[in-house]
Parts: sequence; structure tokens; C-alpha cells
Amino acid sequence: MVRLASRWSIASRVFAVQLAAVIVLSGCLTLVLWLSLRDSANENAGRVTLAVANTLATDPVVVSGVRSPDPSAELQPFALRVMRSTGVDFVTIMDPTGTRFTHPNPAEIGKKFIGTISLAQRGKTLTETYTGTLGPSVRSVVPVVVDGTVIGIVAAGETVTNVAASLAPRIPFVIGAAALLVIVGSIGAFAARRLLSRMTGSMRPSELSRMVDYYESVLHSVREGLILADATGRVVLYNDEAAELLGLPPVTNDLQPRTSTELDLPPTIATLVTSGRRAVEESHVAGHRVLVVNQESATPPGGSTRASVGTLMTLRDRTEVQRLSGELESVRTLSDALRSQTHEYANRLHTVVSLLELGRTRDAIDLIAHQVQLSQSLADDVVGAVNEPALAALLLGKSTQAGERGIELRLEIEQNLAPSAMDPADLVSVVGNLVDNAMDAAAAGSAAPWVRVTLGTNHEHGCVELTVSDSGRGVENALGERIFSPGFSTKPAGATGRGFGLAVVRQVLQIHGGTIELLPGSATEFRARWPIAVAQIPASADDSAGS
Repeated sequence: MVRLASRWSIASRVFAVQLAAVIVLSGCLTLVLWLSLRDSANENAGRVTLAVANTLATDPVVVSGVRSPDPSAELQPFALRVMRSTGVDFVTIMDPTGTRFTHPNPAEIGKKFIGTISLAQRGKTLTETYTGTLGPSVRSVVPVVVDGTVIGIVAAGETVTNVAASLAPRIPFVIGAAALLVIVGSIGAFAARRLLSRMTGSMRPSELSRMVDYYESVLHSVREGLILADATGRVVLYNDEAAELLGLPPVTNDLQPRTSTELDLPPTIATLVTSGRRAVEESHVAGHRVLVVNQESATPPGGSTRASVGTLMTLRDRTEVQRLSGELESVRTLSDALRSQTHEYANRLHTVVSLLELGRTRDAIDLIAHQVQLSQSLADDVVGAVNEPALAALLLGKSTQAGERGIELRLEIEQNLAPSAMDPADLVSVVGNLVDNAMDAAAAGSAAPWVRVTLGTNHEHGCVELTVSDSGRGVENALGERIFSPGFSTKPAGATGRGFGLAVVRQVLQIHGGTIELLPGSATEFRARWPIAVAQIPASADDSAGS
């Protein structure tokens, strides 16, 4: 039996337990009902016998018969008539000492009454269950009192057997009530079994426990963040990786749904969870992390025929990938600048060699001196203003690259520029991408292309401010924020794809607490801001005055 029960599903076990409980409960309630009916029958027998005994104790026939010379002759026929008319099993009339004058069995007349008469001898009534000559009976004993003197005693009773027999008509009711309770309870247990079977898939306890263990292991060991939200956008479950990526409270077994506000989710992710919309490879910023987010509708087993229970969101940390991407972009930008510079110097070197071969030595010297003077002047201006060597090298390389492409690069750099809070790789990535985009737009959009780069300190906002504008055709206002989306570009895609420059710039700036925006106007002009290094932020006038 134990081996058979071990193969039962959870639903079958619950059904068996509920059915057994219903049967036991029905049996207990049947017993209680039977005992209640029996007590009620005994109480009813006591009331009937007491009423008969009280009536006889005051009846003139009994009073006169007790005082007559031969009480038995006068009272025995009367007692038998009373028994037949009232339905009691016996009526015994006796003297104060308990000697019987009447009895259903004439052989018992003259013998002592078997029962309690002490209270009646003192003028009080009594109802009790006692075993006499007719067996156990419910009897009432009442004194016959004349002028305050007890001149006799009347006892009327019903045997326990007859009392129990009076319950026979009620037995079908008791059995019917028990049967109805079992039937209703069985139907309820069966309905619960079917519901539980649908919920557990007819799985055995060992299978369900094993499945939960596997799911828990997968949930907490997978290296992607998982967030499960219900249909109303409340978070019901997340794993350890999601807690680490989003700074959520430690994972517990509490499945109480919580809102995005209660969990303090990052704004963009909170909006995505609440909306429940589908998301594919979207980039979101959470603190200092850049996360790749996917969100799909969560449907339980059974496919599309069953309603969605909510949404499932996956999170991947792309911070290091983004950093490496930025560094790679910086290297590519510097490589292009160096390649352009090498090409330009090669042209100049060929020109100088040709002049020397033609004997135009003075012209060759003048050309070299002029180029050295121009390059040194530009280098002095840039290096003197920019205290970051990588950024200075980038701007010098971009100047050469712009000259090679016939673009006028206008550099307006504030002297003694405040140090940036961004590291060199990120700084080069931001400036390089914006300048590259501007040169591409300028080259394709005007006959006399130009690009203006303004880099300075915004003391009002306490940040470094970069403005890059160009002479291109501009950006349509309808595009709005789409230009910052990964993969979006208005230019044809190359072998490595397009549409990632502005997305990289925005993500890098967001990581460092900066911003970028497209300024309104007919020309294309981007403005980027990022914090100044903390140690370099000047104290306010009020602080200085109070120190």
C-alpha cells in the first residue's frame, strides 16, 4: 500500500486525504447527532413520566385509594388504565415506605419499590434512570401529599428499550444526513483534485520537489538577470544576478508582488516593466552599468491558448563590452588620423624631394619651414589648451584628416580647460565619434565644408561642455531621439555597419553622469556635457567667504 501511494500524484494524495477526512467527519457528526437524539428522547421521556406522576399524585382516586383499607384492589385497575392511555411502561403507587400497591406484574405487588424514594418521602420530586424489575428505565417519583403529610408515592416510568425504540423513525434521517455529507464532501474533494491536477500537471511530490530544485538552481546560477512581472506590471520574482545588476534587495522566498517604486528600479527599466511591451536588445543605463535588456510575454505551458501571466525580462551587463567598444573606436579614430597624417606627410615629402631634384632648394626649405610653422602653431594651441595628451593627439590627427578631405576644421578650445572626470579612452571616444560624424555630414552636404569644435568649461553648470557643429544638411526634427538609438543611421551601412557612434557617445556620457543633445536649428549642432574632476570643482563665492 505504501509503495502504491508513493506512485500517486499530488492531486490523488490530496483527494484521498480529503475523502478520508470527510468520512471521519461524517462518522463523528453522525455519532454526535445520534447521541443528541438519544439525550433528547431521554429528556422527553422524563418530561412525560413526570407529568403523569404529578397528575396521579393529585388525582382524587389515588388520594382516596391510598387511604382505603385495600389500596391494591382500588388502585391496580386504575393504574393499568392510566398506563394504556398515556403509553408509559409502568405506574407504581406505593405507601411512604415504598411498599407497592400497583405494578404491571401483579406478582410484584406488596414488595418494595426498587429505586430512589428518599426525596419523595421528604415531599420532593425526582427523575432518574434506574434498573428495576422491568430493566433500566427513565422514571419520575412524586409524593402524594395531603395537608403537608406524605401519605403515598407515585412512580411512572418508561423502559430504556422503549425509549431507544422511539428513535427508530429518526435513524433514516441520521443515515441520510451522513450520506449527504459524504457525497457533498466527495464532490468537493474531487473538484479540488481536478483543480490541483491542472495546477501540478499530475506530478508526484518527488517530481514536483525535484523540478522546483532544478528551477531554483537555474534561476540563481544563470549569469543573466531575470525579472518576472505579473500582468499588472508588479515584480513577483527576480534572481541574484538581477539583484546585483540593479541594486535590488537580496533574493528571498517571498513571492509577494512589489511595484517598481518599492524596488527603486532605474527609471527606464521601471517604465519598461510597467508597460509590459516587447523589447529586443535594448540598451538601458542602471547606475554605472550599461545593460542589454530583452522582454517577452511570459506564457505558461500550453502555448497561446492560455493567457499570459505577465512578462519575463532578461538583463546582460554590457558595461565592459561598451568600454572595450569605446576603446576600439578610439583606436580606430586615432588610426584613421595617423593614416591621414602619414598620407599628407608623404605628399609633402614627395614635393620636397621633387623641388630638390629640380634644384629649387630655397623653395623646398621655404615649404618645409611653412609646414613646420603651421603644424607647430596648431600643436602649441591644442596642447597648450588641452591637458589630456590623448585628446590633444586626437584633435591634431583630426585636423590633418580634415585637411586631407578638404574640410575646414575650426578648433575653439578654452585655455586652461578644466580636467575631465572621464578617463582618456572615454573622452577620445566621445570627441572622436562626434567629430567623425560632423566631418561625414559636412563633406556630403556643402561645397565649402567646415566643422567647428568648441571645448570649454561651463562654470554655471559646473561641467565640461563640447559643441560640435558642421555645414551639412542638418537633421530632420521628426527623427528626434531616434538618432541616438543603436543601429540607426541616415547613411548607407558599410561592412561593419553604421548607427552606433551616437549611441556609444550617449551611453558613455550617461555612465559618467553626462548628457548629449541635438540643439534646435537648421544646422547640425550637438552639445555634450560631462562632469569636471571632483578635485577641480571651484568653491562658490559663498563657501569662500565662509571658510
